[in-house]
Formats: sequence, C-alpha cells, structure tokens
Amino acid sequence: MEYKRMIVDTLDYLGVNKSYLGYDYVVYGMLLTLKDKEYATYITKSLYLDIAKHFDTSWNCVEKNIRTVVNAVWNSENVELLELIFKKSSGAKKPTNKEFFRYMYEYITDICRGCEKGEGWLRVVCPVSNKYCEALESFYIKLTRIREIEPK
Repeated sequence: MEYKRMIVDTLDYLGVNKSYLGYDYVVYGMLLTLKDKEYATYITKSLYLDIAKHFDTSWNCVEKNIRTVVNAVWNSENVELLELIFKKSSGAKKPTNKEFFRYMYEYITDICRGCEKGEGWLRVVCPVSNKYCEALESFYIKLTRIREIEPK
C-alpha cells in the first residue's frame, strides 16, 4: 500500500498547500506513525524529535509548522471529509497536533484495512461499514489519475 500517496491526497483534498513547511513534516510524521503507532502517543518525546532530525531543524519548529497545517486543515471547506476524519461538527474545537495525528492514523488505517492490490488498483474498505467501498475506491483512483496528468 502506498501510504504516502494516500496521505498526500488526503491533505491536498483538504486544501492544504504544499508551500507550508509543516506539509512535509506531517507527511513524514504520518509515515513514521503508520510504521509505529506509539509515535502518536509520544508526539513530543519522539515524533517531533525524529522529524526534526530528518529535516535538520528544531523540534519547536516542527511543532509550530505542524500546528499551522492543522489550522489550515481545520479551516478547510471540505466539510464531509472533516466530519469523516475528525468528527467535526459546528461546535467542535480544532484538534491538537497529537489528536490530528491520531485521527489521521485511524482514518488511513481504517481505509487501508483489507486493501489489496488488484489489477493496479486498491480495494478500499469504508471506515464506517468496514466493507469494500466502491465510492472511496473511485475517489482515490480519480485523485491518482489527476495527479498523473498534473504538471509537476
């Protein structure tokens, strides 16, 4: 499973601009978290430090720039995806960085549970029904095709 593609597509679909310094920090941090869930628990003591080391910066810089990305996500106009990932309602408060990584971890692992590579495409499982979801699969196929066409 290409986790990086799913992370990038989700952030893009939420309207997060790649020009944010925290964008790459979130992508790398999510990849670490998907390898070891403990990163989502010990965000200050391990995740920030490992991201900072990888990007040759300070953990304070990592924390601040991830917070900027979380703010951008929270202000997204994609209400359906915000509700699906973060259970956002009109009265919900913005997640902390730690909550952001937990929600994103749950969302991606739920979608990818049962994913199989077949004929070049993913078998995507709905996080709500835990069954194969043709709509989510077609969503990711469309995003992948759009990305292949877009100039780099």
